[in-house]
Amino acid sequence: MTSRGESDGLRIAEALSYVCRRRDRLAALLHEDGTALRALEAAVAGPVADDASLSPLLDTLHRAVRRAGDPFGVYGGTGRSVTPAGVGDLDVVYRCPLQLCTGRSGHEVDGDPPNCRFAPQGTALVRERLP
Repeated sequence: MTSRGESDGLRIAEALSYVCRRRDRLAALLHEDGTALRALEAAVAGPVADDASLSPLLDTLHRAVRRAGDPFGVYGGTGRSVTPAGVGDLDVVYRCPLQLCTGRSGHEVDGDPPNCRFAPQGTALVRERLP
C-alpha cells in the first residue's frame, strides 16, 4: 500500500510532468494571467523545490487553468494516467534531470529527446532503457 506522502509526491510529480509537456499550451490558455505558471517555474528553478513548496503553487496553477477553460487542470482527470513513466510495457523512458517529475514515456517522444522546461538552458531529459 502506498503511504499518503508517497501518493502526494506522485501526484505532484505527475502534475509537474504535465506542466512540462504542455507548458506552451498552458501559457497560451492563461494568456496574460500567467502569474501562477511563472511562480511555479521560478520555484522549480530555485534552490529549494520540494513537495511542500510546490504543492500550493500547483494548486494555484490548477485553479487558474480550470478557470481558463481546461476542465481537468494540471492534476488531470479520467483521460490521464497516474502511472509513473517507465512502468508497464515501455522500453525507454525520459527522466527529469531535476528529479522532480516523472518525466515521459518513450511513446510520448517524437524524434529528439525532449527538454525539461524547468532546468537551466532547457536541459534534455535523461534517456534511460528499462532492464
